[in-house]
Amino acid sequence: MNTIDHLEKRRLFDQLTEEELNRFMEKFRKESFKAGALVFKENDVGSTLYVVAKGTVSMKKHITGDVEKKLFIAQEGLIFGEFSFLDSGIRSASAFAEEDTDLLCLERSDFDTFILENPGAGAKLYKNLINIIVKRLRRTNEAYRDAIRWGLDLTGTPTLNFHYLITEDVDVCIELTSNRTIEGKVLQLETSDAGYQVIIIDRDGKPVIIPYHAVVSVTSVQ
Repeated sequence: MNTIDHLEKRRLFDQLTEEELNRFMEKFRKESFKAGALVFKENDVGSTLYVVAKGTVSMKKHITGDVEKKLFIAQEGLIFGEFSFLDSGIRSASAFAEEDTDLLCLERSDFDTFILENPGAGAKLYKNLINIIVKRLRRTNEAYRDAIRWGLDLTGTPTLNFHYLITEDVDVCIELTSNRTIEGKVLQLETSDAGYQVIIIDRDGKPVIIPYHAVVSVTSVQ
């Protein structure tokens, strides 16, 4: 499966001049985490924004006992930790490195200093950050709305990262063992006695159920 090059860091830096971008990047520090390492813990107070430079980070929320729910998978270029970064509140979930991972880290105090020194660039960054958050929330809401519409339960799989494909509204092309291809948006990965089934909404707006064993590859459509 090809790596999805839908990078939020590009959206975060949108409209910045080269000079503004260079000054802004000076505010970031780089941190490396081994696979399985904790980046931050649920309910910790945080004020740092993270951009995945390399690797993968999963956001997990404690449900009960040893049960955790995986909420979001941040791949290369995606941001996370944005809510506590904005309000300096507690972390709503824990973040773990799924593999050896490099992160670009931005402290809120450094961000505020940059804005004071560069108000024009700061206004662009605020707008970009809000747009990222709103788009992510809107896509999640739409995915849940469609799931209710079709009577489905949203689940996910780390292997194909369907949660990412759903929440980011990524158009995909699914290649089948029959040499057919189907394009659309992923709605659901569900399980049955027969195994996993991928459900997408095709170009005509109709749900299509595809047995997982019939999938050769899933690639993003740019």
